[in-house]
Amino acid sequence: MKDINDCHKDFLVYKESFHSLKKDSLSESDTRSKIIDKLFMEVLDWDEKCIKREGYVVEGYYDYLFGVPGFQFIVEAKKNLIDFVIPTNHKTVTIGTFEKSNKDVVGQIRKYLFEIGLQYAVITNGHQFIIGKFSNSDGSDWRHNKCLIFNGLNDIDERFISFYNILSKNSISENSGFRIHLEESVQRGGKTILSTLPAKDSELVRNPLSSELTPLINQLFGELYNIDDSVNKKLIKECFIENKEIKKNRSEIEKLFADTPPPIDKVVKARNTQSIISQITEEILDDDLKFNANPPNPIVIVGSKGAGKTTFINYLFHDAEDTYKSHPYVYIDFRKYTGIKDTFEKTIYIDILEQVYDKYNQIELNTHSALCSIYNKEIRRNNEGIWKYDLENHTDTYQSKLNSFLEEKLKDSESHFFKLSEYLIKNRRTRLCIVIDNADQFDSDVQKDVFLFSQSLNKKGNVTIIISLREGYYYKWRYLPPFDAFPSNVYHVTAPPYKEVLQKRISYALSQIELEGKSRGAIGDNKTIILSNDSVRKFLLSLESTLFGRENSELLSFIQETTYPNIREGLEIFKLFLISGHTEVHEYILRQETNPTGTKIIPYWEFIKAVGLSNKKYYNHNISIINNLFYPAEGSKNHFLKIKILKMLDNKLITEGNSEKYYNVEELIKLFVDAGYIYKYVKKEIEELCKYRLLETDEQLSDVEDFGEIKSEDSICISMKGHHYINTLMNNFSYIEMTLEDTPIYDEEYFSQMKSVFPFSDESGKRNLKGRVAVVEKFIEYLDSEEKLETIESELLTKGIVSGIRWGCQRDINRINRKLFDYSDI
Repeated sequence: MKDINDCHKDFLVYKESFHSLKKDSLSESDTRSKIIDKLFMEVLDWDEKCIKREGYVVEGYYDYLFGVPGFQFIVEAKKNLIDFVIPTNHKTVTIGTFEKSNKDVVGQIRKYLFEIGLQYAVITNGHQFIIGKFSNSDGSDWRHNKCLIFNGLNDIDERFISFYNILSKNSISENSGFRIHLEESVQRGGKTILSTLPAKDSELVRNPLSSELTPLINQLFGELYNIDDSVNKKLIKECFIENKEIKKNRSEIEKLFADTPPPIDKVVKARNTQSIISQITEEILDDDLKFNANPPNPIVIVGSKGAGKTTFINYLFHDAEDTYKSHPYVYIDFRKYTGIKDTFEKTIYIDILEQVYDKYNQIELNTHSALCSIYNKEIRRNNEGIWKYDLENHTDTYQSKLNSFLEEKLKDSESHFFKLSEYLIKNRRTRLCIVIDNADQFDSDVQKDVFLFSQSLNKKGNVTIIISLREGYYYKWRYLPPFDAFPSNVYHVTAPPYKEVLQKRISYALSQIELEGKSRGAIGDNKTIILSNDSVRKFLLSLESTLFGRENSELLSFIQETTYPNIREGLEIFKLFLISGHTEVHEYILRQETNPTGTKIIPYWEFIKAVGLSNKKYYNHNISIINNLFYPAEGSKNHFLKIKILKMLDNKLITEGNSEKYYNVEELIKLFVDAGYIYKYVKKEIEELCKYRLLETDEQLSDVEDFGEIKSEDSICISMKGHHYINTLMNNFSYIEMTLEDTPIYDEEYFSQMKSVFPFSDESGKRNLKGRVAVVEKFIEYLDSEEKLETIESELLTKGIVSGIRWGCQRDINRINRKLFDYSDI
């Protein structure tokens, strides 16, 4: 067995030989023998008995199957050696991002993996390597998995230790698989507690009782999007927040981070939701007696991501049967066209026609007589010309030709739609209203195509159009083609307060629960509990009474400040808390059964643990919704740079106000560089903070999905989420307890001490209380020692970060110690 030094020497030989190859003349066998075989056998020390070549499956022949006892993976070699499209300066990327420019090879490798029941694969062209888990067994989206990338032989040379530790036979045999998740910590020399934990990626056995509540929870705290569903209509009517004074009674922090759209003359500045609905209704119905050739201008509903545009549209139509009798509406959820977004027009025409036929069958638009009326002009012309003889002499032949004519017309859905719309207006005095929703779930090019398509429907089809767009995109484009070429009536929807949203939805649930009836569930240890529906009602009452008390202001603040104005995201977080494996649903219910008048406060630490870990035993910042501020950017070893950037920008916001909250990126970086920090690390930390939405720039609006590289001319400010992180979350025991698990520790002694006291999780997610306190205290000691090692001093970059963390955590530590003392008396 060769050691890593010998393998690196062989790699340098391989590198020289690769560059000397005439790649255009390589055959498939040459590719394998001179490139892939050479690399894996001579450099990574694999032997023939561990390799199977050209294995046959139904989908074709995979190139290689490598295996050791307990672990196998496929290697797919790109024969023509064309470079993959890979993000530069990245060590990892989501498979979904890599797939966008490499669809064929990803699709091919997944087919092979399905056939032989594996999950991991390596894709290579001899000098670029993509290593990842391309298939999941737990039902989660494989596109979210991280894949490790080595972008060329020079990159491999610089990171050879990591390359060897991941792909060599020796490493895979020792670790029973890839060490992909250790890549960053191994490269930087730090060690993480997470990397040493047994079954570090394992999940809890989900509380069976939560499954009893899951259907109710999903309906109550999910998205209200089905415009025609009768249950959804009732939900919308009961739970919609009219928000009568949109900007009234906002807290001071909401004033700082207000969801206020930029001033724009074309946006209707309605005082309240009901007034917006009235104005839109008037626009739609205003032409009842005209029905001329000019339809109303398209109605554009703008709002931030998750602010409730779809819910607003649903509410607009919840009494549609009465309000829009002369304006039959068709709702198009553009998410349906995910797989055909580049060729959606034809399918949408078909879907519009089908909805019109199904929903408004009383109009009888698909009858023979209606079709003859729709094509009356063409039929009359034929009757006077090519069909005249048959019309007068051969009735059967005439009917056959007429039917064939109509059949041919129906084949062209687009043309037929326009003719149908013309007929409804002229003959039935009815104008179609077409709602196109959720196009803003796609990239900017698709949104522009959908906007142009809606304008075409409006002008050519003489129909009323309502389309929803994300405000970040709209305000960015409104003076650019194609938006500046078409007049539209624009309405802005503002997100309602979370407290009102949650109160409405819980109250609705309480109104729908029948008092009679029972449900059954297991709670472990072979115990079964039978719950009455009244118990579930009491659980929701307890949730309602405790959630909105002063004691839970921190809990609501977390949801509000980390997601507002994205109400959808906030509801998802609250739903995650209710169904998390760390939320003891059965304890809430049993407590209400035994003590109906009692209340149970939901502690902030319990909420953070539930949403941060979800159903995992241990914390991993790569998959958690809670970000790790102590995890340094690539190449850096500084735990505090992210925090110092946030604190500086937070101080600017608080002292100078909302109008002066922005800082020029280049000036901000220069300030840190002048204090002694390295330029590239400061920039990387700023980019990560923007990616986490802890910072925002004036160009990269929070509700615009695509995150690009920060430019020196950008202006930047702290977000509401960033404000919450450094003022509340960072100083909380549960946050420190979670983040210490995957923060790289650069001191061997402290790492050993933390590891020695770290308490493992049992199957239910419980961990030893004394050990939890001990490892948190030791981690804070480590952070304190790291902060003292910093030689960078500046009036603007003050220390004292760790003292604030220690002070903030002490309250929870005291609480746990009191609990430990009480147990000792038993």
